[in-house]
Amino acid sequence: MVEAFLISKEKSMKKVYVLSILFFLSTAITFADTINLPKTGQTICYNTTGTVIPCSGTGQDGAIQAGVAWPNPRFTDNGDDTMTDNLTGLMWSKNANLPGGTTTWQQALDDCNNLTLAGFSDWCLPNVNELESLTNASQQITSSWLTTQGFTNVQANVYWSSTTEAAYLDDAWLVSMRYGWVSPDVKTGDYYVWPVRSVTSLPKTGQTKCYDTNGAEIPCAGTGQDGEIQAGVAWPNPRFTDHGDGTVSDNLTGLMWTKNANNSPQGYLPWQGALDYVTGMNTGSNPGYGYTDWRLPNRNELHSLLDFSQDNPALPAGHPFTNVNTTDYYWSSTTAIAFSKSSAWIADMWGGVMKSYSKSSNNYVWSVRGGQVEPICTYSLSSSSQLFPTSGGTGSVSVTTSSSSCNWTAISNKSWITIISGSSGTGNGTVNYSVSVNAETSQRTGTITIAGTTFTVTQAGAICSYTISPTSQSFSADGGIGSVDVTTQSGCSWTAISNASWITITSGSSGTGSGIVYYTGSPNTGSCSRTGTIAIADQTFTVTQSEGTCNYSISPTTQSFSTLGGTGHVSVTTESCCSWTVTSNASWVTITSGGTGTGNGTVNYSVSANTSASQRTGTMTIAGQKITVNQSGLTCTYNISPTSQSWNSDGGTGNVNVTTQTGCSWTSLNNNTWITITSGSSGTGNGTVGYSVSANTSTSQRTGEMSIAGEMFTVTQEGTSECSTWPDVITKYNSYVGGGAAWSDVITCYNQYVSP
Repeated sequence: MVEAFLISKEKSMKKVYVLSILFFLSTAITFADTINLPKTGQTICYNTTGTVIPCSGTGQDGAIQAGVAWPNPRFTDNGDDTMTDNLTGLMWSKNANLPGGTTTWQQALDDCNNLTLAGFSDWCLPNVNELESLTNASQQITSSWLTTQGFTNVQANVYWSSTTEAAYLDDAWLVSMRYGWVSPDVKTGDYYVWPVRSVTSLPKTGQTKCYDTNGAEIPCAGTGQDGEIQAGVAWPNPRFTDHGDGTVSDNLTGLMWTKNANNSPQGYLPWQGALDYVTGMNTGSNPGYGYTDWRLPNRNELHSLLDFSQDNPALPAGHPFTNVNTTDYYWSSTTAIAFSKSSAWIADMWGGVMKSYSKSSNNYVWSVRGGQVEPICTYSLSSSSQLFPTSGGTGSVSVTTSSSSCNWTAISNKSWITIISGSSGTGNGTVNYSVSVNAETSQRTGTITIAGTTFTVTQAGAICSYTISPTSQSFSADGGIGSVDVTTQSGCSWTAISNASWITITSGSSGTGSGIVYYTGSPNTGSCSRTGTIAIADQTFTVTQSEGTCNYSISPTTQSFSTLGGTGHVSVTTESCCSWTVTSNASWVTITSGGTGTGNGTVNYSVSANTSASQRTGTMTIAGQKITVNQSGLTCTYNISPTSQSWNSDGGTGNVNVTTQTGCSWTSLNNNTWITITSGSSGTGNGTVGYSVSANTSTSQRTGEMSIAGEMFTVTQEGTSECSTWPDVITKYNSYVGGGAAWSDVITCYNQYVSP
């Protein structure tokens, strides 16, 4: 997204505001209420056409490089989605578009207020000073540079600050992470959000009140606005000291300014003319107030004068300066590389805007000196890391500097590491810190950024220990329900396993950290008391239940034997304390062993041979349970004699002899109406079946069968004669003539008449 971003509002004097950059920050407090401004990052010099030139004697920002040097590395990735700025001490979310997309100012405040990240819940929307501290005056696109430092999703676009514009209270200040402009826009606009955790190494913005989106003043509590948090170093009182010689010192930054805020007699000057005028102050051609080290302020120094609670001018109330111009802009010595190398950064003293402007244009000159030349500071720590047990503890790190005026800070990047003392210092010093108890089972690592150097703290995870309460429970035979409290460290996992079928875990079969196991004990239907356990973590929970009623089961419950008999056995299953007896209910079934027992056992028995042809069934009673013994009888064979008989149409009576073994039963079955069994319908052993055959009044022969002892007996009977008289023959003949009978039928009829 190409951002040629210009936000304009109809202001008094038709002033146009565009985004600029304030890099107004410090690395440490050097003395009470005093900060040291950092370098802008610019190290190269350019002429008015944007061509690179040697820096010597130019008086440009790239030549003087006033301010505190940036630490290397500038940022530390804390490994938990946060980044710490080792220059300012601010902690930022690593994701520079964490809420995702653009939003209104009020929603941006809410998103940050409600954020919990890396164990911290004190995130907020940055004020204008904090947000500007991320920009780099040596870069063409700040967002690209921040990406190389380890941030993700940095938008080459505009971000909200929590600071309301003093002139138009329905506006809030914005910072562009593409060009570095700073300008306000209405709070109902849509811009990006970047959460920060505020610290006190930056100066306050000056804002102390809170306003809603319409510009109405509201109570600050819970708003997350700059006016509520007021993050930063408090301004000294008095802020400025008027020396009475045409110079004024800023007691916050240590800078000395000309009291006349328009100290060039020519008024408007182009950028090179402004640099030349300041050179003339040092060589004596222009008033120097007794000093020869004046310079055109860089963008950080120029913007350090601003009070964001004021407008027209945007300077602290009661300031001693004269001729402050609020209709036009003031030159800085910093080239606006992000926009055009032929332009430079200018600041507006009416409201606080900073933007780029062509170096050939005319703006005002306000000279500055002193306060920002610092020694080259190097730092070393007595150690780079420390190990701690699960229980935590305290530790210390010694800081050694190359100069007694070298400033440093110590910032914990983890909520479980607390700086006890030595959060900042000048010269050599000691940082004391504490490490809280690690309730988690995993090892954890955190860092403290000390003088721009990373100090690593590693802490062992908790060794899991478990206790249960209670450790046992007793139930009646009816059973019941119960619970067991499990106490252990957060992160410690455990399981609960029942070791008895009659104990059922209903919930809490596993867990992490402290928890509760719920279980039930089923009714005890046996006569023995019983004990079961639940294994919970590394502990044993015991359940005892009083006795109930004995239960018995036998196997098998039936058994079949041949006629020869044999031996068999029955398994008895019951509780170990339950007694039982065995009774045979059949004389031919004999108990051979196991007639009584306690607990599980075996009953052995024998079955005698069956000399009868009949199957027989007997039972045994074992522990109150029945087992059925079936035995087959002898195998029977049957013969009948005769197997058939023929009868004339008159019928008659007959007999059939049955031959079989003694004891073998048999029956006679007849399904014929013209055959009647007269005796021997059933019998045992040998016997005789008597029957009769009724007369056949039909001319047709008929056949019938009877089943005797399973054998078939066949009866055949002739029919009566159809042609017994001469008229019968004549009738058959007439039937032949009429086509109703064959000639053979006539011949047969005639033969029957002749031979009845």
